[in-house]
Amino acid sequence: MSIQRIRTGLLANNNASRLLAIALFVFSFAGAAAADETPNDIKVERVSFPVTLADGGAAEVAGYLYYKGSFRNRTLLLAVHGANYNHKYWDVPNINGHEYSFARYMAERKYAVLAVDQLGAGESTKPSDGDAVTLDQTASALHQVITQLRSGENATGYAFEKVVAVGHSLGSINAVYEQGTYHDADALVTTGMGHVPHAIPVPAELIAELLQYEYFKLPDALRPLMFYYAPGADPEVIQYDADNLSDFLARGQLNTGILPAFTFDTAALRVGQVTGPVLVQLGEFDGLFPGSLADGEAAFFTSASSVNAQALPGVGHDFNTHYRNHEGWKLMDEWLRSKGF
Repeated sequence: MSIQRIRTGLLANNNASRLLAIALFVFSFAGAAAADETPNDIKVERVSFPVTLADGGAAEVAGYLYYKGSFRNRTLLLAVHGANYNHKYWDVPNINGHEYSFARYMAERKYAVLAVDQLGAGESTKPSDGDAVTLDQTASALHQVITQLRSGENATGYAFEKVVAVGHSLGSINAVYEQGTYHDADALVTTGMGHVPHAIPVPAELIAELLQYEYFKLPDALRPLMFYYAPGADPEVIQYDADNLSDFLARGQLNTGILPAFTFDTAALRVGQVTGPVLVQLGEFDGLFPGSLADGEAAFFTSASSVNAQALPGVGHDFNTHYRNHEGWKLMDEWLRSKGF
């Protein structure tokens, strides 16, 4: 029975007891207290952004918005996942008492986090031509999303004043290219991706095999080898990754994004055109882009207003799903606040 119906009954019954009136007051007060607690919970909303493809076709970029209390007057972190992942990389649940959700961690610290599915992955449009999902195309889609976020012409109806792009791995490649092309984020954070030339331990035979398919997943046996430092990760988290996080990658992304990164074609990646402040995080035990190379990163961001590079101890390629994930998140939060976000 609703509070309003109880109140109506009391008014209709002149003989209602004083005790019931007191009980109503207590009940109403408790209801108000419960309502006051609701804004303290982290809210998660699915949002969708219409985008136009290079061929003029219509597409959708889907995402999930995380915030606590309100997303208004908050810096928005646009989180861009890596290859063979989707937005879920940013919101892995607690496992064995350890927190693995970047999105919820940052929402607790009063950021709004928008974790998007890139074209061809998750709930976003999967173009029929996997070769069309190029670095140009994904950067254009991200640019259209940022434009809508800033204008207020989006599902939230709110215009975000401050937007920071946060990429992981291929998502970092996409975010670097987007910022180098459109310059529309206030700052850029890259994780799990660097530009200093070094040996990449990915067999040419594997690349040749993957290039046969317009959309593909990595073999299950390779995911833990490429993405994890086993002593620094919970085996149950690695298994959760295999069971829940694996997604498809378009061949266009491999050809125009990953292969230029693996051959250190910095002109193709547009890193030298990135503007604004930049934070680079590399994992100590990342087999693809190791933390030992962090000191050389600043030299590639020649147009950035500032560059900070950090080597994170105890983690492999997937920072979010290692035991020491909070150390990198804390450093990112401190850097963002030092830049006025």
